[in-house]
Amino acid sequence: MTAPAVDRAAARSGRWHIPITVEQRAASRFLQQLGVNLVALVLAFGLGAILLLMAGDNPFDVYREMFDRAFGSSRAFRETLRSTTPLILTGLAVTVCFRMGLWSIGAEGQLIAGSVAGAAAALVLGPSLPASLAVAAVVIAAALGGAAWATLASVPRALFGTDEVVTTLMLNFVALGIMNYLIYGSVSYWRDRTNLGFPAGKVIPESTQLDPYFGVFDAGLILSLALALIVALALRRTVWGYQLRVAGDSRAAASYAGISATRQIISVFAVSGALAGIAGGTFVMSITFALEPRAIAVNLGFVGIVVAAVALLKPLLVVPIAFLMGALLSIAPSLSIFGVSPAVVIVIQGIILLCVAGAQFFIRYRVRITRAEVGSR
Repeated sequence: MTAPAVDRAAARSGRWHIPITVEQRAASRFLQQLGVNLVALVLAFGLGAILLLMAGDNPFDVYREMFDRAFGSSRAFRETLRSTTPLILTGLAVTVCFRMGLWSIGAEGQLIAGSVAGAAAALVLGPSLPASLAVAAVVIAAALGGAAWATLASVPRALFGTDEVVTTLMLNFVALGIMNYLIYGSVSYWRDRTNLGFPAGKVIPESTQLDPYFGVFDAGLILSLALALIVALALRRTVWGYQLRVAGDSRAAASYAGISATRQIISVFAVSGALAGIAGGTFVMSITFALEPRAIAVNLGFVGIVVAAVALLKPLLVVPIAFLMGALLSIAPSLSIFGVSPAVVIVIQGIILLCVAGAQFFIRYRVRITRAEVGSR
C-alpha cells in the first residue's frame, strides 16, 4: 500500500497517527554532545545494574563496594591513579588517529612494544645513569618502540592503501606473541634467569622505578597529564594539527590544499604509537617493575578506544574519562573476594561503549515526533 493510500485509510478511520521524521543536524554543539554521552554513561550503569540483578547480585551493594575499592582509602585512590595513567595515554593515542579518520586499533600492540623497549632501556641504562636520566631514557625508548611498531601499519596504509583496521589488529597479536616468547619461550635479556620457578621478567633497577609523590602521584601520571595538554594544544594551535583536522574532515580538501596524505598518515601513526609506547614504559616503571606479559597484556589499548569515544576525541576530556575507566580496572581483582565476578567490569565497559556508540545517532540526527489527529470524513 502506498503512502497516500495509508493516509486515506487513516483519515477514514479517524485514528491517531504518529509520523516520525529523522533529520540530520547541521552541527551539534559541544555541550550537547557531552550531555548525550553523559546520559549514555548513566544508561550504561543502569543496564549494568539490571544484569547484576539477573545474576542474583544487589547492584547497590556491588556499586557501593566498587566505589569503596576505588576511592575508599589513600591506597585505593593511588591504585586508581596508577590505572588511570596508561588509559590517558592510550586514549590520547586513539584520539590522534581517529581525529584524522584513521581507524587504528593497534594501541594495545604499540603499548606492548613500548613496554619491551622501555624495559630494555631500564635494564641496560638504569644501573649506569642517574635516576632522572634513566627515567627519561626509558620514556624515550618506549616512545620510539611504540612509534616504530605503529610504522609497520602506517607505511602500508600510506603507500598501498591497506586497511589499517586489519593490520593494526594483526600487529597486536604479533606484539603479544613476541613479548610472551621473550619471557616464556627463550632465555632472553628480559627474563630473570635466576628464577628457577615459573618464568618471570627481570626486575628493573630501582633508579627507573617511579615512586609516588606525596604517597599518591607518580611521575607517570604527571607526564600523562602534561601530554594531554600538549596534544590538545598541538591539535588546535599548530600547523600539524590544522593539517590533521583538514585531512580528517575531507581528504579531497586536504589534497587541494597541498597537504601530503602520505606524510600526514605516517606522522599521525608515529605520534599515536609514541603515546601508546609511553603508556607501556610508564606501566613497567610504576606497576610491574619488569616485563610481565600477564600484567601488561590486559587490553589497556582496547579500553583506550572506549576512553577516546566517550571523550568525543577531545584530548582534555580523555583525562576524566580515563580516571573513570581506571577506577573500574583497579577494582576488578578485588571483586571476587565479595563473590562478584571481575568480569562485571569488562561487561560494564562493553555496555558503556555500546551506549556511547548508540548515542552518536542522537548527536548526528534529530528525531521529530508530531502527533496529530486525522479527522474522519
